[in-house]
Amino acid sequence: MNQQKNKKQGDRIKKYLTIIFLLAGSSIGFAQKKSTTNFTKELFFKTENDAYLFNLNDAYYTNGFMLNYNYAQEKKGIKKINSFELGQKIFTPLIRETKMPSDIDRAYCGYLYLKYAQTRFIKKDALLQFSGSLGIVGPSSWGEGLQNTYHGWLKFSKFTGWKYQIENSLSIDIGATYATTLAEAKGIKIVPVVQVNLGTTYTNSSVGAMIVWGAFEKNGESALWNARISTKEKTQKGKHEFFGYWYPQVIAQAYNATIQGGVFSKGSMEVTQQSSALMYQQALGVCYAAGRFTGKVEYIYQSKETPTQTKSQRYGSFQISYRIH
Repeated sequence: MNQQKNKKQGDRIKKYLTIIFLLAGSSIGFAQKKSTTNFTKELFFKTENDAYLFNLNDAYYTNGFMLNYNYAQEKKGIKKINSFELGQKIFTPLIRETKMPSDIDRAYCGYLYLKYAQTRFIKKDALLQFSGSLGIVGPSSWGEGLQNTYHGWLKFSKFTGWKYQIENSLSIDIGATYATTLAEAKGIKIVPVVQVNLGTTYTNSSVGAMIVWGAFEKNGESALWNARISTKEKTQKGKHEFFGYWYPQVIAQAYNATIQGGVFSKGSMEVTQQSSALMYQQALGVCYAAGRFTGKVEYIYQSKETPTQTKSQRYGSFQISYRIH
């Protein structure tokens, strides 16, 4: 039975890879003319949900949305992009009709936050990003209310165990990301990525690599990093970007408040678990960017966040961006 499931999963991933490779690869020949742009600001909306895969699952990381406002700066020849993000994430177990704590294989939790990040595009096609976020996990994040609202609109049955959710806890986090192009040739590049997060919500680190193919710009001008804004006119290789990418990561978790509860506060009713020490995550995506607009579509696979999870996690992601002067 497991072999059949693994074979189906492998076939599905091969299908996604083939489609993305063909779509992105076909665009290389259409990106020969150079263009310039000097949009200085960008607005984008991102939504994530397992329902986007039409797999009839609604569990674990079940919904997320992010609203961003980005603006560009340049000082001493170094391009900087400042980003403000408002986001909310909702987590639930696999079983909707929660009758007792033992039915919960992954903690109920809502997470609401405001994040600031600055990305600096430095020499040799590298980037360095620093971020800080302030938020809350627990009932005050409005996770339960939002999920019940859109489940009501869509006539979905509700999760019945929200009384066991992670209790209110303030979250303060900082993070850093470094990425650089290791190799590039004939419409393909490899970009290793290292990330570290420290805080009361997430304390973890990850190592991975972006494998990108198609028509793309340098990292400092690419939609891959939401970097198609600038204070100066920049010469680009083509009028648009159209590329596919595969982003595998290995993640080491030290703490995850959406599973383990707040660091400094625990509720008598909340049901928590231990986080998995190591996780594997991968994203398969396709991106198109031209003029003022960018669109991204992703398929994300994530291994179990906690050993008690019955299944691993899969969800879809959509992002649309609009640039302004």
